[in-house]
Amino acid sequence: MYKSLLSAGVPLIIVVLCEWYGKMFSCVRWNNSISHMFSVGSGVRQGSCLSPVIFNVFMNAFVVNVKAAGIGCHIVNMFFGCLLHADDIMLLSPSVSGLQSMLDNCNKTAQDLSLKFNIHKSHCMVIGKAAVMDIGQMKLGGQDIQWYQSVKYLGVYLMAGKKLCFDLSPVKRAFYTACNSIFSHGSGLDEIALLHLQEVYSLSVLMYATPALLLTSQTNQ
Repeated sequence: MYKSLLSAGVPLIIVVLCEWYGKMFSCVRWNNSISHMFSVGSGVRQGSCLSPVIFNVFMNAFVVNVKAAGIGCHIVNMFFGCLLHADDIMLLSPSVSGLQSMLDNCNKTAQDLSLKFNIHKSHCMVIGKAAVMDIGQMKLGGQDIQWYQSVKYLGVYLMAGKKLCFDLSPVKRAFYTACNSIFSHGSGLDEIALLHLQEVYSLSVLMYATPALLLTSQTNQ
């Protein structure tokens, strides 16, 4: 993290954070019992307003390294090959060989930052003409990444195919589950109270990220 801050042009005096982060301790509370204090050697301080900025500088190394390698998707002169949301990374490549190069690049960056990818939470999918082709396995750190027909990213289900589309079936199931749960536990409530609960807890499940989705007439039903 400190190397990332220095390479980003942060003045050396600011990197007194080493001293601040070198004195992080925590404990575990279980009912009325509290464990001994122990040192925390990784991660940013929880609740600090500075932590999101530090984390972004730290994770930005993935974007910088992939962009510098000249691989990934571009729109005109803008690079869109590596998208980050917290610790979720989405790689976009116009070719299979380019995607493998990006995976190798990210794996090398993770090793430099003392990080490790979770292969069980890593997925590959194809959007475009190559969706009907048989494509070999991608490798991340020597391990295979499986190809999927549907991938959940930031609460939205993306579907593989010739064009970008979304799967609303899991969202609808979650919506009906929330509705049924409220009805089954709210039999004694009046209609206004039930309607308010449905609006707060059920409708939000169905409408999550809807403005960002391109929905067809079929998916709207």
